[in-house]
Amino acid sequence: MIFTKDLIFIHVGKTGGMSCSVYFLENLQPPVYNCHQEVFDQINSLEADGIIPISDINRHCNLAEALEYIKKFDGRQLEDFKKVVAVIRHPYMLEFSHYTHLRKPKVRNRRGKYDPSTKLADGDFKTFVEKAGYHRKNHTQDDFVRINDEIPSCVELVKFEQLSDAFPKAVSNFIKKGATFTFPRRNKTEYQTNIRDELTDDVKELIYRKHKFIFDSGLYSPIG
Repeated sequence: MIFTKDLIFIHVGKTGGMSCSVYFLENLQPPVYNCHQEVFDQINSLEADGIIPISDINRHCNLAEALEYIKKFDGRQLEDFKKVVAVIRHPYMLEFSHYTHLRKPKVRNRRGKYDPSTKLADGDFKTFVEKAGYHRKNHTQDDFVRINDEIPSCVELVKFEQLSDAFPKAVSNFIKKGATFTFPRRNKTEYQTNIRDELTDDVKELIYRKHKFIFDSGLYSPIG
């Protein structure tokens, strides 16, 4: 999570949130409250003035948790903010990104050899989808932004597939005057090619069940 006096950013896992965080820390109108210490440490050019670190909340908190935290922090509630922004991703690609992420050596070393999710990532994609759960336990993408089973009208969902162009547009009103840092351009991945053979009808059905709201609401459609 990152927030200012007008904006809340909710970081959904495996949706380019680190790139969004870098963009925000370089460009947002201060003061900026930031719980992404890892990003802060990696930006050598960043001027720390106006960036206030917060370390007592999960960077992948959902909107309800963010609002609870902010209310205790300074008394503000949802209606005090102009916008909440989050990035979502097609569930097929989200699942495959999570699967390939957990197969990376550095991730495996950090989590430990007995971590159940990385052990599942050793196997086939279908079994992973069926048994590995979500990037954050028990949290679908829509769980991050729904309040009382509804997505508030102030929430804007940016699609990962158009991230480099759509994200800066979505937050343009909150960027400080004279900001020059451009959104990191994402390298074209091989996910689309590599996932093709994995998307059997059984796998598609499993992913539909896991991400039912995203599909049924029309945010994304199944890919043939």
